[in-house]
Amino acid sequence: MLHVMLAVVLLHQAPKVDEKPRIDEKKVEALVEKCGSEEIADREAATGELFAMGEAVLPLLEKALGAAKGETRARLEKVVAELTLPARWAKEILEGDPNQGYQRLENALRTKELDKTQAARVLTSVMLNDSAAPEVRGYMLQLAQRHRIRDVWPAMLQLMTKEDSGYENYSHYLQQLRPPKEAAPVILKLIPKVQNYNVAYQLLELARSLKPERAAMEECLSSILEGDDMNLKNQAMSLIQQGRVAVSLKTLLKWWRDQPSMRMYQLREAVLRTPPGADAGEVVELLKSGQPEEATLAVEYIGRQRVASAAPALAKMLDDKPELRPTILQTFRTLRCEEDVRKWISGTGGPGRRPAIALAAELGWTSAGPEITRCFLDEDASVRREAATAAGTLRIADAAPKLEGLLKDGDGGVRRAALLSLAILQRKDATKAVLTHLRSEDPDLQAAAVESLPFVDAEQALAALTSDEALGRPIAKYALAVLIVKGGTGMLHRVMARVGSRVSADDLHSQIRLIQSVPVRYGFGPGFQGVPIQDR
Repeated sequence: MLHVMLAVVLLHQAPKVDEKPRIDEKKVEALVEKCGSEEIADREAATGELFAMGEAVLPLLEKALGAAKGETRARLEKVVAELTLPARWAKEILEGDPNQGYQRLENALRTKELDKTQAARVLTSVMLNDSAAPEVRGYMLQLAQRHRIRDVWPAMLQLMTKEDSGYENYSHYLQQLRPPKEAAPVILKLIPKVQNYNVAYQLLELARSLKPERAAMEECLSSILEGDDMNLKNQAMSLIQQGRVAVSLKTLLKWWRDQPSMRMYQLREAVLRTPPGADAGEVVELLKSGQPEEATLAVEYIGRQRVASAAPALAKMLDDKPELRPTILQTFRTLRCEEDVRKWISGTGGPGRRPAIALAAELGWTSAGPEITRCFLDEDASVRREAATAAGTLRIADAAPKLEGLLKDGDGGVRRAALLSLAILQRKDATKAVLTHLRSEDPDLQAAAVESLPFVDAEQALAALTSDEALGRPIAKYALAVLIVKGGTGMLHRVMARVGSRVSADDLHSQIRLIQSVPVRYGFGPGFQGVPIQDR
């Protein structure tokens, strides 16, 4: 029991133990009385507790010895002898002939006169003595190494915190002795305080080899990154990048925010390589950041780690972060979440039906066709409009009959999208319907007819648009310009051959410049979005 308590005391010895513990005198008296108990278990427990109080209890024990008898006296003498053992050896080595002291200590270790627990206490006492010269401490470390007395590690850590210790090879002996796993947290707390970079890095490697708890390692690394030693910072980040130290995504993102100077080279790749674990929510929060650099990192991370749970938040970013649209779309291709998007279109979760339909269309996911066509009947006009547009984009052939029904929809945007998609789906077969709506009184259907011209029979369209009756309407010139933008120089010559002098080239060129000045849509020319109201 006594030896167990000795080990416990050493194991929990902190790097700084200058404060003397306060001793409860009444408790000591009670324990002394228990040392004479009739129950052996009570006697053993009392003896162990007295010893665990350390050298601070010696004055009270010496006082109690004056009146103690029998079993009680024997036990108190044993505790006093054990507690004073280190001091007796330290006095012999430091005040007497050191060579004789070394030899006697070596013999005591070899003959097992001192067991390893006692030896650890003796070596610790000598090394921590203020009068011990560097060579004395060095010899104690050699004894510890030779006899595998590894419980001297707390004393070694204490000495390493002293700038005037005069001995710099403690980390080497620590590595040789292989302290227990319980030493890792103590070592990690010490590392940021060590002034010598090489020693600090050796201690970091030693602590890593002991497989410490992640929280303790992260706390140590955080302190290193907040410090001024760039060499140690770079070495710590190198360990993380190489995967030799595991750090949670949450901690890496905290460093990302707190250490902007280290983002590009040290932290970025470390973040991207770290699985989300339980921290997937941190990535979603990063997506909402107003900092472009953070939002970009979040999008790239979701794609690299395939964080499917972040897909709804990612979809909402398509409209909020247009500058990241290409990257977001590529990330969705990586996630392969077609089934999820189909559920969103059906109204189950996600960013909403309209953005889900737009996403499926932009990614070319034709498997979402059935869900999209069912949205033709949605109460929300914006959903119907997006669904009608997607039907053409995805070439959903069986949607044509339902699109014809949408030409009578109460929303102009829905009618416009429906006619354009019909033209995309039916091509030449839609020529008659498109030309009919070109003369429509409905401005939305008329605009859709112009937009649809590049998809229908060009000859029929040219014949209808170059008649004297058609050229009398401004819409015809705009429509011819659309065909030219789509058909290029060849179409320009064909149009000019048909219109002759009835339309000037300058008029057509002004219409073409107007078309090319608006955003790209439907893939023809540098750009074309629709017919401006003033030109209808």
